[in-house]
Amino acid sequence: PASWAPSWCRSSPSANSSSPRSSTTTGACARLRPCWASQGSCSARLAPLPLPARGPPVDKDTESQIVIRAVRVTTLPKLTSADGRRFAELLNDVYPGVKVSDVSDPELEGAIREVLADKHYEVVPSQVEKVLQLHIACSQRIGIIIVGPSGSGKSTLWQILEGAYKKLGRPVKRYVMNPKAIHRQQLLGHMDMDTREWFDGVLTDSARQVVKESMDQHSWIICDGDVDPEWIESLNSVLDDNRLLTLPSGERIQFGSNVNFVFECDDLKFASPATVSRTAMLFLSEEAVDPSLIVKVWLAKQPDELRVRLEGWCNDYF
Repeated sequence: PASWAPSWCRSSPSANSSSPRSSTTTGACARLRPCWASQGSCSARLAPLPLPARGPPVDKDTESQIVIRAVRVTTLPKLTSADGRRFAELLNDVYPGVKVSDVSDPELEGAIREVLADKHYEVVPSQVEKVLQLHIACSQRIGIIIVGPSGSGKSTLWQILEGAYKKLGRPVKRYVMNPKAIHRQQLLGHMDMDTREWFDGVLTDSARQVVKESMDQHSWIICDGDVDPEWIESLNSVLDDNRLLTLPSGERIQFGSNVNFVFECDDLKFASPATVSRTAMLFLSEEAVDPSLIVKVWLAKQPDELRVRLEGWCNDYF
């Protein structure tokens, strides 16, 4: 249509037909007319396309439950115990009277409880919920950051989930490393500037082994150490939707949906917003770990002839 053309194309060329600008304008309009015609024909072809069929109507209560469940799944893992209670109260104020149960997997939850029993751990509902949250995070993001002080159960969390997967017939291959214990070049690899030869680091060598596995084999690359921009900024392209690791040599390693990077750290004070926004985060608080539970686990591992006396002494003195 003529209305799509700019003003200099719509002007009449007869007034200055002898000028060079007039001939240029006329030629430009002649070249643009086929484009306008093709755009108009495409619009005519696309207009009759039918809209996708709409699903069944959802009542207000069901819609509120879906919204609350989605917000809880994405927000609760990042909060402390006290903030989690406040968050639940806020949701009750915004959606009064709506009862919601978090997304759960009965089969996986049963396997988790079996692993806890095998390891002589106490079954704490909040800890079981954290393991389920880690399971959901692994299915949603390639990168997961588990934050918490020492002794809060960061390593135990993924070990229990790994054992549960094994009981369900889905064993996980894991590669554990401490990124702060070695130099950056030993972690990510380096290139010899004289020979131009590439040498893999600990993480890049694990990445090569992971991508060789079939899509049915799930793998975890676990970095147990502080999150430092010196090395984790090199993984930003891995942690986003591209899942692509670009080496300084120019080689690219493409990860599939069967790979997860798990980071354990005490805090995130040195992590950049670019890294945090690309990952799922689980926060473990000291408040959720009762010292009496640790004592019970220790007593369960003692010989039967000593367990009764040790339990009595612990109750008397502690």
